[in-house]
Formats: sequence, C-alpha cells, structure tokens
Amino acid sequence: MIREMEWEDVSKVAELEKSIFSVPWSEKSFRDSFASQDTIYLVEVLDGEIAGYCGIWVSYDTADLCNMAVAHSHRRKGIAKRLLQEISSFAEKRKVERILLEVRGSNFGAINLYQKSGFRQIGIRKGYYHAPEEDAILMECYLSQ
Repeated sequence: MIREMEWEDVSKVAELEKSIFSVPWSEKSFRDSFASQDTIYLVEVLDGEIAGYCGIWVSYDTADLCNMAVAHSHRRKGIAKRLLQEISSFAEKRKVERILLEVRGSNFGAINLYQKSGFRQIGIRKGYYHAPEEDAILMECYLSQ
C-alpha cells in the first residue's frame, strides 16, 4: 500500500536510507525536508514495514525527485515504479509541469526505470556523487496537464 509519509515514519525511512546509500541523508535531514510544505513524501508499506519511499521538492511548476529507495528484500516487485507513478500524480495535482532528478551513472536499473517512465537525459553533473565519486546523470520528465 502506498500512502503519504507520516512523521512517525521518518526514523524508519532514515534507517532504510542508511542501509542503501554510501552517503545517506540523516534523520534530521529527512525531518527538516518533511516539515516543509514544498515537499511530498510517499512510502510503500508491505507486511507492516516500509519497503520503499520517495520524495519530491516542489518549486512552482518544477519538482526535484530528491529521494527514492527500495529495501533490498523488496526489490524487483515494481515498488519503485509504483512510487514514481504515484508521486507524479501528486505532483500534477500541485500543478507541476516537469520533474527533474539526478541518478548515479552506474545505476543502470534506476536509469532504465526512469527512461521507461518517460524521463530523458538532459545533462551530466561531473563529480556530483561521493563515496565513490561519480558523475550524475540529470534527467527530466514532462507531466501531462
């Protein structure tokens, strides 16, 4: 079940983030972001646990996909695709016209998902990621209005 993230979910989302990323957001970063009216966070809950999450920052007619992750034990079940579809629907309701994101150049699974979801590469951010250092692929998707 996908639902909007609640304040009580933040610590579990931060734990999941830490288990996946080499440079994870802190719980404080999630709390600060979640508290903003310009963010939308969704979680997928399976068997009572958070299996995945995503979030966007909305700025006028553009949104930045700032976080997206799925627990290792729940991958390849379509969770990321469902989260991306649902967050896009929330963005459209907020009059967002396009979503931007950065993804590690080596994250072929995510790049493939984004391309299948209508995103296209529009640039590269050199040395964007650390631990290990890597370029980011900048992608965008225009939403139908």
